[in-house]
Amino acid sequence: MTTVSIGFSIKADLDQAVAEAVRVDGDGPPCVAMLYTGVAYDQAAVLAAVRARLPTTVVVGASTQGVSLAGRAYESDRFLAVMTITSDTVTARSAAVPTIGGDARAAGLALAAQLGPAPAGPSMTIMFYDPLGGADIAALLEGMRAGGYPRLFGAGAGQPWSRMVRTYQFCDAEVYSAGAVALRIDGLEPVSDLTHGAEGIGLALTATRTDGNQVLELDGRPALDVWREQLGVYADLDAESAANWALGIRPAFDAPYEGMVTRAPFGFDEVRRSLVFQAPIPAGARVQVCVRTHEAVLGGALAMGQRLAAQLGGRTPVMAMSFECGARPAPFLGNERAAVEVCGIQAVLPAGLPWFGMYAWGELAPVGARTEFHNYTFPLVVLCEPAVRRPA
Repeated sequence: MTTVSIGFSIKADLDQAVAEAVRVDGDGPPCVAMLYTGVAYDQAAVLAAVRARLPTTVVVGASTQGVSLAGRAYESDRFLAVMTITSDTVTARSAAVPTIGGDARAAGLALAAQLGPAPAGPSMTIMFYDPLGGADIAALLEGMRAGGYPRLFGAGAGQPWSRMVRTYQFCDAEVYSAGAVALRIDGLEPVSDLTHGAEGIGLALTATRTDGNQVLELDGRPALDVWREQLGVYADLDAESAANWALGIRPAFDAPYEGMVTRAPFGFDEVRRSLVFQAPIPAGARVQVCVRTHEAVLGGALAMGQRLAAQLGGRTPVMAMSFECGARPAPFLGNERAAVEVCGIQAVLPAGLPWFGMYAWGELAPVGARTEFHNYTFPLVVLCEPAVRRPA
C-alpha cells in the first residue's frame, strides 16, 4: 500500500541527474517527494526540473553538505538525492516562510497555521531552515509548539564543508535562502532515537552577558575574543572552526539525554564582539567547552541503532530518515568511517529498509514531550505503518 523510492545522481548535466534521481516505483503519482542537493547545481533549476516530473506532488527539501543512503555516505558540492512516497493511505501538506527574520516565533506560528490543525492519528512533521541568518531556532520551535506542533524533526540546511555562505530551502515551486519550510506526512508513525557526538573537556566558563541567542561575554570578557583565543585563529567563521569548539550546558528538560546540550557558533558580531548561536544560552549559565570524540560519535551511533531496532518490535517499517550533524561524518570520522557508521546501523535494522539521510547544520529532534534544538547529534527516525488494534 505504501512504496518508498530513493534515487541518487552525481551527474554534472542537470537533466541527466534529475532523470536518474527521480524514481517512482509505486502505482500513480507520489503523494510527497523530498530532495537533497549540493549547491553546485542551480537550485531553482533543480527544483523546476523535479517539479516538471512530479507536477501534482508535494515537494520539500534543502541544500545540504551531503547525504547518507543505503550502503553509502556521500559528501560533495554536486549530488541530487530524491525520495518519493506513493501510497493510498499517506497524505502530505507543506508550508513555508520566505524569511525567518527577527521574530522567529511568529515564523513558527505561520508555518503551523499553514500546516493546519495537527491530526489525531499517526503523523510526522519535518522542518528545514536556514541556519546562517542569525535567527533564534528555539523561538522558531516555540512558535510551532504554540501552533499545535510540539514534536517534529528536521535540520538546518547546509552547503559544502567550507565557509558559511548560503543555504537553500525548497517548498513546492519556491526556493528560499533565509527561510524555513515544513512538511507534514500523515498516515505513518515515527519511531525515533538520537545520539550525541561531543564530550566536555573540563574547561568551564560562565555566560556572563547574553542577548537572545547571542553570547556577549564569557567570564566577563568579549565572547568573540575568548572563542578566537581558544581556537587560535582569527579568520572568518567557517564550518571547520565552528565545529571544533562548542559550549555545553546542562539539559533544562526532564528527560534522559546523552551528556550536555551543545551550542556551536554559527556567526559572530564584530561590533558587539559576540558569538551568535542557533539557540539561546541564558545569562549566568555555567557552560563547558565540548569537543567531538571518535568513541562518542561512532560508538554512540552503533548503540543507537541497536536501541532503535529493539523499539520497532513487531511494527512494519516503511523507511528510515536521518538528520545527522555535518560535523560528525567525513569532516571528523573521515569518509571510510562515516560509511561504517551508516552501514553499521543499517545492518541491525530490517533488511532492505529504504534509508534517506542528510548531513545537517543544526538538528531538530524530540526529547520527551517536545522538540529541542541540538548540535553534534544524530537523530534517526523510522516511519512505520500504523499499528492495527486487534480485538481482544
